[in-house]
Order: sequence, then structure tokens, then C-alpha cells
Amino acid sequence: MGLPLDNTQSPFLMACSGQVPDTTPIWIMRQAGRILQPYRELRRQHGSISTLFNSPELAADITLMPIDLLGVDAAILFTDLTTPLAALGCDFTYDPGPVFARPVRTAAEVAALREVDSETDLGFVLETVRLVRGRLPASVPLIGYAGGPFTLAAWLVEGHSSKDFPALRGMLHADPGLAHGLFERLTDLVCNYLEAQIRAGAQAVQIFDTSIGLLSPEQYDTFALPYLQRICKHLAPLAVPIIYFPLAAAQSLSHFSQVGANALSVDWRTDLDAARASFGANRPLQGNLDPCALYGTEENLIAAVRRILAQSEGQPHIFNLGHGVFPDTPYAMVKLLVETVHEFSRK
Repeated sequence: MGLPLDNTQSPFLMACSGQVPDTTPIWIMRQAGRILQPYRELRRQHGSISTLFNSPELAADITLMPIDLLGVDAAILFTDLTTPLAALGCDFTYDPGPVFARPVRTAAEVAALREVDSETDLGFVLETVRLVRGRLPASVPLIGYAGGPFTLAAWLVEGHSSKDFPALRGMLHADPGLAHGLFERLTDLVCNYLEAQIRAGAQAVQIFDTSIGLLSPEQYDTFALPYLQRICKHLAPLAVPIIYFPLAAAQSLSHFSQVGANALSVDWRTDLDAARASFGANRPLQGNLDPCALYGTEENLIAAVRRILAQSEGQPHIFNLGHGVFPDTPYAMVKLLVETVHEFSRK
């Protein structure tokens, strides 16, 4: 099991546990890579992004970069949502995003998915976790993560990135039993994968459900909620915070309190007050600055940050963007964001 942290050492873990720390913690989705010059140099040197994902030493270096360069309050593992899918026997390449050689669309293809043992099949990811945890300051937690079953299925069934993922959505109507069978297999994978990350040293995990906004509330209850609940129940004995991030899914906001996660990550489309009223008073929220606010003026960015901080006054809150930072975001604005959150939230 990874090293436990005393919550009082970490504003991030304090907020995850429902406390209000002296300073609002901040980390940034996709903080590891993209906007950081040392990452860009590594990418130029090594070419394929898969080389960076699959090398524990390089992935650990990239995971640690934002701690020193940005001053964020938590590290998040440098890997990809689709990384564990290769362990199922689903080959893919990056062009530039994942493109699967053979989409999974039949009962035979679901049955052919391999059983995964994360220690054996995804050991390079777990070695990255161990390397990072060994190098991080004791007060800085490491966040592990995985995609939600529906989001992972969207990639597997479509075979590539899509705005609407019609292949999986069509399957929900044409053969719901097949869809459920796939979700069961992916839920097993996520349970195993996140547990292994925690045992390797992750002190929190986030479930990214970036395609879940494609579901109606009724579909969410049928095709997503039971599997998310099973993941959270499986991880509960490990006693680490679970953050759930459903992107663009405000239509199902009232359902997220049933998932079993400790904290809810909110995108910029959803008002924090509405999210708190639905998720529960004094329960941790994360978010929710529009990533495009970092393209504006310094004055407008500071004003936007202060509005979000004011909405969360006296409540457990982790500052973050409403989705990942864009690759061409000015580094100076990201640095200003972190400094502004710390300065204006300090009690």
C-alpha cells in the first residue's frame, strides 16, 4: 500500500475529506505535459507520445514537472485514459489520438477481451507511481486515475475519437445486453487498475467520464451508475478519496451524489452552487474555471478566479479547470492562475 499522508499536511487531501484548509488547493487537468517547455523538449527528443507513457522514468519526470514549475498542490499521473485498454488485447496507435486496430462491437469480441492483472500487464504504470511517490515531497499527494466504463467503451466501440460516439450509443438501443457485457468487463478492469495504483502509492484517484454527457438521465441510471457504484464500493476499503468527473453532463447532475465518490469535479457549464445543492452541502467540489479563461487578460482571469473562490467560501473546494488545459495556453497565465488561487484564498 502506498504511503498514507496526514491530511493536515495536504490542503488537497483536507478538501477531499470535507475539511476547509487555510488555502484552497489547486491542480490542473493535463498539467503534466502540454504547456511545459521541458515536456515539449522530451516530446521532441523521443517522438512518439507512447514512448513517454510507457517509460516509467520519463513518465515520472513528466508527472513531477508541474510541482516545481507551477506550484500546484497535487501531482497527477502522466498516462492516458486508453492505456489500460491495451492490456485487454486491444491494439491501438496514436494518430494523434488513439486509433484502435479493431473496434469491439460483437459478443465474440467482448468475450475475447483478456483478463487483466494490473501488476503484470500494466506494471510500467505502477512503476511510474512508485517512482513518483518516492520523489514527491511528503506533503504533496499523487492522484491516480482511470476512465469511467462508459467513456472507455466509447473509445473501444467507435475505434477512435468522436464527438458523438454513435457506434456505442447505437449499441445501447440495438443490443443493450451486449453493452452491459462490455461495461461489466471494463468495470472489472477499472477496479483492478485503480486498486493497483493505490497500492503502488496513489493517495487519491479520479474517474474521468468525459463522454458521459452523451447519455440522458435515464440512460445514465441504466448504463453508467451501477458500474460506477461498483467501482467506488470496490475501492472504499482502501480509504483514499475518489473524485468523479462527468464532463458536460449537467442533465444528470442530481444523479451524481449516488455514485459513491467523495468529491465531484464540475465543468464550467455547471454552476457551483447548483452542483453543491445537488451533491450535498459540505461535500467537496472541484473546478470549475473555463480553460479558455486562460486566453484572456490577466485582470479578467483574476476576476474569474475570485468569483469561483467566493462561491466556495467556507466549503471544501479544490480549484481546477472545467476540463484539460489546452496545449497552446500561455504558460505565464497558468502560473498566474495558481498564484492567484493561493493568494486570494489564503485565510
